[in-house]
Amino acid sequence: MANTLMGIADYYETLLTRPVMVCSEFRSHVLGMIIETLSVLSIKEDLKGELIRSVTSAWKMDMVGDEITERDLVLEKLKDLKSAAVVADDLSGDLLEIHALLSLPIRREDLEEEQVANVYDTMNRVMNYLSSRSAGEPLTA
Repeated sequence: MANTLMGIADYYETLLTRPVMVCSEFRSHVLGMIIETLSVLSIKEDLKGELIRSVTSAWKMDMVGDEITERDLVLEKLKDLKSAAVVADDLSGDLLEIHALLSLPIRREDLEEEQVANVYDTMNRVMNYLSSRSAGEPLTA
C-alpha cells in the first residue's frame, strides 16, 4: 500500500503544480486525490464508503482561499502523505492508514457548513476503528 500512496501523491503533485488551472478544476483534483487515497486504505468497506460519500457530498467546488495558499496547503499535505509512505515499513499496524488520513487536506472551510459535523463524525469513527484495530480491541458501537 505504501507504493500506491506514493504513486497517488506523486501523480497529484504533478497534476496540481501545472502552471495554468481553473479554480474548480483544482478543487476537483483535490477531491479526486482524497477519494483515491481513501479508496486504497485498509478500512472496512462500509465505513470507507460512508466516509467517501460524506466527503464527496460536502465538498465545496469553489476555491476557499487564494489559489497560491490553497495550492501550498495541498502540496504540504502531499508531502506528509509521501513521508508516511516512505516510513511505512517503520509504521506498525494501522499507523500508515491513520497517518494517511491525517494527511488529507480536508478542512472545515472545504466543506458545506451543514455537512461538517457528518464528515467529522465519520472521520472520527474511522479513526476509532483504526485505533481499536491497532490495539487489538474489537470496535464497539
